[in-house]
Amino acid sequence: MNFGSDAKKTGKMKKTILVLSGLFILISALTASAHPLGNFSVNQYSRLEVEKSRIKIRQILDMAEIPTFQLKNEIDTNKDETLSKEELNAFAEKIAPQILANLSLTVNGQSAAINPESKNVALQEGAGNLPTLRFEWNLSSEISNLSEVNQVKFENTNYAERLGWNEIVINRVGKISVFDSNAFGSGITDELKSYPAENLNAPLNERTAVFSFSDGVIPSNAKALQNRDGHTNNALQKDKFAELIAVPEITPTIAFFGLLLAIGLGAMHAMSPGHGKTVVGAYLVGSRGTVKHAVFLGLTVTITHTLGVFALGLITLFASNYILPETLMPLLGFFSGLIVFYIGLSMFKSRLFSVLGWEKAAVHHHHAEHSHADSSDAFTHTHDGHTHSHLPPEEVSWKSLLGLGISGGLLPCPSALVLMLSAINLGRIGYGLILTTAFSFGLAATLTAVGLIFLYGGRVFSGSRLAENRIVKTVPVFSAFVITFLGAVICWNSF
Repeated sequence: MNFGSDAKKTGKMKKTILVLSGLFILISALTASAHPLGNFSVNQYSRLEVEKSRIKIRQILDMAEIPTFQLKNEIDTNKDETLSKEELNAFAEKIAPQILANLSLTVNGQSAAINPESKNVALQEGAGNLPTLRFEWNLSSEISNLSEVNQVKFENTNYAERLGWNEIVINRVGKISVFDSNAFGSGITDELKSYPAENLNAPLNERTAVFSFSDGVIPSNAKALQNRDGHTNNALQKDKFAELIAVPEITPTIAFFGLLLAIGLGAMHAMSPGHGKTVVGAYLVGSRGTVKHAVFLGLTVTITHTLGVFALGLITLFASNYILPETLMPLLGFFSGLIVFYIGLSMFKSRLFSVLGWEKAAVHHHHAEHSHADSSDAFTHTHDGHTHSHLPPEEVSWKSLLGLGISGGLLPCPSALVLMLSAINLGRIGYGLILTTAFSFGLAATLTAVGLIFLYGGRVFSGSRLAENRIVKTVPVFSAFVITFLGAVICWNSF
């Protein structure tokens, strides 16, 4: 027997197993946390921002693990196997002229020069301990050959031979109108920071953008710039409410119409999603509410919203070094949702117990002995020895109404805050206070009207034979559940 030969074979097998194990670990690492578009991809993002006489370009280049590895020797000039910040910046400076040369911009048929303004380059951790490279350039092009309507063409031919994601976004500034564009006004990847999983098999390949712009309204036969969801891009549209304070001169007539417009805008704001209409309606379904209750609710919303705008405005002016206003908004939203959740949960419990007949025996005995003692006896009936009422399950609680009103007005409208800050800046604090109060009044009046509609609708409905239906009797319970659910959703969204 040749033991030496067997030992050599065993040694070779061990080496083979170790090599295969190493390759398996390396492949697992690469596939587990590889670049979303693949290790070989070179991805690009271009955002054009159109101003009156200048186009700003944000150009981003995202290189996956393999292209970065291929460039390592070229970047590592001192050959110490590490890529320092100085080496990365030097390489970014080196490739910038070629990157710019492959970006083409023409305005009204004439070539426009693209000039670099600033840059940033960084290494990011990739798969298998391999880095990825991200370059960011801020560029601009001054344009002078302008007409009433201007045609623009932008083309990016960088790394045309490489597989990857290529995205172009068009933005506008101020009164500039962009139209007849084959590119969109919104992005997908947040500047190549988050790739959509559903599109990785067919990556976006936008390399050319053609559009028109003008300094004013778009022509009647033109198509306005669209976002990717199909809606018109209105991201830079002026805030009508905030503009009320910026009129050149405040005359009695302007002040009067400004007041009416503020009320109208507040009402329209209340009709937009997320302003308590559903909560108010669900609360009043199956309750013994009155006009007085609805008015109280409206006043509470008005006062809370107005005070909230004033308080947030003061924080923005005097305490923003310590408390950021934008960090307070989610907190206020959370407390608003918490109030709604508590009210809904309490109502759901009481209404469910009422429908199931889980009242205390003493209460039933009291109704049996005093069924004619008050005005509610007309709604009380006895069937098979059991006395019950067809009135709604509980009286309206002033405490719950107060909580509901506070929750409806607790989160200040950003438009109202902008108006208040503009008023302070222009020295028109009094007029700003009046407009803000009018806006809050319009908001509250709409919620109050919704409440009244549900109240009177409920009264008409309760007088019909349908009120005897068991399913119908569960509607107040379901409405209380809706309030509880909405409160939980508001809390969740605040995070």
